[in-house]
Amino acid sequence: MPRDATKRQVSTARYWVHPELPGLEAQHARYTRHTFAPHSHDAYSLVCMDQGAEALRFQGRTVVAPEGRLLVINPGQMHSGGAADPGIGWTYRILYIAPELLARAAEESSSAPRRAPEFATPLLDDALLLRRFSQVFATVIDASSCRLERDEALCGLLVELVRGHSTQGQEPTRVVHCAPGIRRARALIEAQVTRNIGLRELAREARLSPWHFVRAFRAQMGQTPQVYLRCLRVRHAQRLLATDMAMSEVALACGLADQSHLVKQFTRTLGVTPGQYRAAMHAHR
Repeated sequence: MPRDATKRQVSTARYWVHPELPGLEAQHARYTRHTFAPHSHDAYSLVCMDQGAEALRFQGRTVVAPEGRLLVINPGQMHSGGAADPGIGWTYRILYIAPELLARAAEESSSAPRRAPEFATPLLDDALLLRRFSQVFATVIDASSCRLERDEALCGLLVELVRGHSTQGQEPTRVVHCAPGIRRARALIEAQVTRNIGLRELAREARLSPWHFVRAFRAQMGQTPQVYLRCLRVRHAQRLLATDMAMSEVALACGLADQSHLVKQFTRTLGVTPGQYRAAMHAHR
């Protein structure tokens, strides 16, 4: 791990979940020496770079998201990131958008069957979309905002995003099909997220040698088996943090040794602590 990854300096990191906007979450943060471990999300990430720049690594390339630009990442798309200039860092706002919300917007914006759209180009240069993003973000973090205003702003943002930047109506992106052995190993990981599963067991399930299995899994899944398992555990922790389960019990239920391991894995992946995420989930109770 790079030396800077152990020296996280987070000036601000806040998370919001509005009770009247299901499927939409918001985050605002400033980072200096924070390195995100490879991870993915179940939701779309629509990111606005307010200051500085972030260097993201995904799909075998590095993309630098500069100040004043929007960035969109598809669900399940493995990525990692850090400051383009560690001396400056970066500040951003994020909207995490559930796939069903964008699928609904895609259906409303065309006659195509309802399905979640894809975005082939991560960096978006769209002043109108940026303004719509800011309007939606402002209504999410303001619990007293007008409900009609929130709904109209969100609808406008999602439809504009789909119409202007998705691959809907174009040639679909190439789908990478996993070999049967990799699918079996992946299913085993998904079914036993909490177990301390070993490489040899997964390789046997795939009917490959351990070395060939790791190479094949990474080539077909875009991540190693260990990274895939860690992402599943963090997602499971997000669901459990919405309940009243004690933090130490959440850690154990996710297959982690203790609460400190939960904090480390969660923060490396999402940039906020489990406590901050839980506070956002419970804020409107």
